[in-house]
Amino acid sequence: MSFNSWVKGVFGKSDTATLVDNAFCCISTDRLNELAIKRWAIDSCVNKIANALCKAEIQTFVNGKEERDLNWYLFNIEVSPNQNATEFWKKIVSKLVYENEALIFQVGDALYVADSFSQVKYAFKENQYTDVVLKEFSMSKTFNESDVMHLVLNTESVKEIIDAFYVTYAELINTGIAKYKKMNARKLLVKLKAMFGQGEEAEEKVRELMTDRMQKFLSEKDSALPLQDGMDIEELKSDGKIADSRDIKKMIDDVFEMVANSFHIPLGIAKGDTVGLSDQMNAFLMLCLNPIAEMINDEFNRKYYGRDAVLKRTYMKMDTSMIKVQDLKDSASALELLFRTGTNTVDDNLAMVGRERTGLPENEERYISKNYAPQGEEVEPTKGGEVNENA
Repeated sequence: MSFNSWVKGVFGKSDTATLVDNAFCCISTDRLNELAIKRWAIDSCVNKIANALCKAEIQTFVNGKEERDLNWYLFNIEVSPNQNATEFWKKIVSKLVYENEALIFQVGDALYVADSFSQVKYAFKENQYTDVVLKEFSMSKTFNESDVMHLVLNTESVKEIIDAFYVTYAELINTGIAKYKKMNARKLLVKLKAMFGQGEEAEEKVRELMTDRMQKFLSEKDSALPLQDGMDIEELKSDGKIADSRDIKKMIDDVFEMVANSFHIPLGIAKGDTVGLSDQMNAFLMLCLNPIAEMINDEFNRKYYGRDAVLKRTYMKMDTSMIKVQDLKDSASALELLFRTGTNTVDDNLAMVGRERTGLPENEERYISKNYAPQGEEVEPTKGGEVNENA
């Protein structure tokens, strides 16, 4: 029996993994591209955008007055018999990120997000949408542009750009992990004396040593490795260099930074850091959330409500002001200023702090402090406790 044949008999296959891979069940380097680092980063950003937008309230206005009508219930509570509003908006965000577009269509009084569709574009007439699929159901109807709400996140798909970048960057991560495994792996020499033999019984003993007892011996728990006559194990000494996993973490952080920048999310929010959270949330609202909300407002108002209704101030608005959590102590001064300048009513202030409007007529009135007057018509301040005798 040749030496190569004997090795194949012991390990069962010619392309055996290294001893460290067998001991620690490590994933081989050539499969590291299948890891979910990129998907993890993108999903993290998608969830943050979706969760934040779901915190926003869809306000509905009728003739300039905010009302909670059937449209408010549709946008905020139940969009269809099988889906609530939170699931609906999260699916829209996921579609926008992964496919750069989302198609919303109406059946009866319910709204649905298409799982897939085909678009036929025209220059001077309405685009058409065919092969619209929802779950397993394919619709035969052809939708015109005015029949649907078609949202497009960017002129070019950010996801495709991230995919192209990651193809190259993944090689660096693979190399870093391979280097880490190689430098930190324990290398052993297993010496077998010639008298040990090459028969089936000897092969079985070596196989048991390498696959069962050696893995337990190299585990993190205390263990002992009994050896038979003719066996000798010697550990190769390293040069003292140990790879640092933080180098790999830095490369993974680079992927997070690239994905976060692509979606205009502050890196701290993408990674879950709380340092400077208030400033990060302001940037998150301004650069990421508000543009998406504005796109949703425009598309729903021009398609769902229509021009005539909007001109009469009957429309919807995705209000993102409630996304940022504020302490009542921090907002008290602002609320007082908004009230005494006539900007807000009592009910407006209640709504700003997340409480229910009272609906009372007196709480819908606006008040202006006497400290404010048109220029040149300032009111003379009265002295405290005195009565104007000429009044």
